[in-house]
Amino acid sequence: MLVQFYNVSKVYSNGVKALDDISLKIDKGEFIFLMGASGAGKSTLVKLLFREELPTRGQIFLASRSVVRMKRAEVPKLRRNVGIVFQDFKLLENKTVSENVAFAMEVVGANTRDIKQRVPEVIKMVSLQGKEDSFPGELSGGEQQRVGIARALVNRPVLLIADEPTGNLDFETSTGIMELLYDINRKGTTVIMATHARELVKVAHKRIITLEKGKIASDNADGESIA
Repeated sequence: MLVQFYNVSKVYSNGVKALDDISLKIDKGEFIFLMGASGAGKSTLVKLLFREELPTRGQIFLASRSVVRMKRAEVPKLRRNVGIVFQDFKLLENKTVSENVAFAMEVVGANTRDIKQRVPEVIKMVSLQGKEDSFPGELSGGEQQRVGIARALVNRPVLLIADEPTGNLDFETSTGIMELLYDINRKGTTVIMATHARELVKVAHKRIITLEKGKIASDNADGESIA
């Protein structure tokens, strides 16, 4: 079991209850779609996984380690094991493709030799060979998202969280990004993808967890039941 939530609730200081007594388990190697309307709790659930937020009550385990109880000094190690892909890419505009990917290793203290070996590997993995020296402004939206995925993968995380990764992309480009995420998943990385893109989800036949007002409204194994 890779991820476990036990009776997790999150109430923000303004009184908003984002999550209400959530319990769920995610196996290593699964591909999960996380769905729900804006305000349903998707972003909060994601933030709890890499400890950007702490629950008001309940327990969260990642790879059998308590995310809630771990010491502050252990949080960087947790985040090395969780790669994050954002809707708006969040690339550093003044750095090249290679430099953006390398930066994710630099911030966790990787040595120069490992960086020089690993960065070309992940750039090849996301099919951006020849773009290593390009800046984000010189890339298409789909290419920028591929850089974001490479950056999320470079530290070999056990869990990849993709937060609306196709939200700013057209359908054709989105399909290419989805194929890349499926390939990453086939190679053993667990993927949790928060999305509103019902058309992409319907054809995927993957597990779908739907949140509604902070609760799990449904948990379907194959996605066939999505409207």
